[in-house]
Amino acid sequence: MRAQLDDSGAHSAYSEFDVRQIQEVIRSAMQQILLTIPILKDRFPPDGLAVPGFGTMLFVAFMVVTLWGTRRARRIGMPAERFQDFVLWIFVGGLIGARLLYMIQYAHHFPDRSLLGLLGAFLKIWEGGIVFYGSVVGGVLAYGLFYWVVLRRLSISTWQLADVVAPLIAVGIAIGRLGCWLNGCCWGQVACAATASVPLGPAHFPLLPAHARTQLVAELGLQTTTGFALTRQDHRLALADPRSVILAIEPGSAAEQMGLQVGDRIIRVNGQPNAILLEPLGTAEMIENARRDWHSWGLGREDYTPSGRLLLRCETLEEYLQVRQRLTQRDPLVRFYVDDLFNELVRDWPRGHNRLRLVVERHGEVVDLPPFTPRTIGLYPTQLYETVSMLLLLPVLLLYYPYRRHDGQLLVLLMLGYAVHRFINESLRIEPAYTFGLTLSQWGSIVVVLAAVMLEAYLWWTQPSRWCRGPASSPLVRTCANSNPGAPSS
Repeated sequence: MRAQLDDSGAHSAYSEFDVRQIQEVIRSAMQQILLTIPILKDRFPPDGLAVPGFGTMLFVAFMVVTLWGTRRARRIGMPAERFQDFVLWIFVGGLIGARLLYMIQYAHHFPDRSLLGLLGAFLKIWEGGIVFYGSVVGGVLAYGLFYWVVLRRLSISTWQLADVVAPLIAVGIAIGRLGCWLNGCCWGQVACAATASVPLGPAHFPLLPAHARTQLVAELGLQTTTGFALTRQDHRLALADPRSVILAIEPGSAAEQMGLQVGDRIIRVNGQPNAILLEPLGTAEMIENARRDWHSWGLGREDYTPSGRLLLRCETLEEYLQVRQRLTQRDPLVRFYVDDLFNELVRDWPRGHNRLRLVVERHGEVVDLPPFTPRTIGLYPTQLYETVSMLLLLPVLLLYYPYRRHDGQLLVLLMLGYAVHRFINESLRIEPAYTFGLTLSQWGSIVVVLAAVMLEAYLWWTQPSRWCRGPASSPLVRTCANSNPGAPSS
């Protein structure tokens, strides 16, 4: 009895260790930027040309589909160069459709409605922001154009080509969703505590660059941006030090584990002094006068935010007090919004950077804390659920290929399998709901299921049955022919 209990306990501990190990491997793999090539640093500061994980996975998916599809296309007599052209057309058309649908669904994310502004936002596909069902529409339209320009001149059956392409679509989705995982987009809802022991249970994304940060912090109020809260500064007190002071720390957070304490004042952020930032407020003339005075005194430097706000940067408290006094004496009517580099950096966090390193002042001493990565609370990794789903559907498609009743049936199976998965998976995501409480993708799934049923009925009636091939005198052939009078003879 004791041996059995010991074995059970050992097995439980071993399983728990395996789960934690798997979760840690998955967690460490989430990187928006896979690597940085140290070239063109003047154009892509500070480290050079970044290679995004999302774009890399799209490229890998394109290469896998092209190379594998070229071999599969030989069985229907399609030349390799024509199939490669076909993949390129579908890939580009799908990306255009996916991005357009995302920009339509989330139009409020694109405030610059000018032609150049929308075009610039459209081209930033590597940052994420595409909708799969938009790629379906774009891909279908691209196929129609490709068929009219190229394919109709070749003796290639559309439905035979559909069966060749169906497994390629499944593997392409599986790889593409890994890109979503790396990018931190397409996240799920907050995971329940019972899933903590499951390998693909709650995922903790790096919070600072995560696309879910706005909802989790600002909209839902489920956590802080960095694992700690700051004291509210009274900027009316001219002699007060406006640099951030820790008010409270989330229990169990990375900040707590790294030794941050209540009352710490942040004096350095990621290797830079936690500079004090003054934003002049008032008329355009008052702001310009403050900027000119700033230049004439030769103190500090000026920065501009992405939205064009002018920030006067003071590296030390002494410099800040001197500058504020001078500017106030110069124009008593000018007012300032005072902040520090930490708040400004967190507000507009650089893409691809995960770690936060702080140096704090604690009871008159300087404490250099180890770097840490603030992470989201546990979210369902719906990106990986789709990858797993497509990898499970892939062998079904490949094994069924020799046994399909008619050409085009693999495409029908793919449509049904993906639509059912997406409808269920969508219930785990945080997406805006529309009619009857369903999301846009859930309605798209319903449309795809109906389209698959109608397509199967059409193909069943019009395509010859592959199940009925055999000697002309075979009773099975006569039975199949009689059961489907509208179909061409086998």
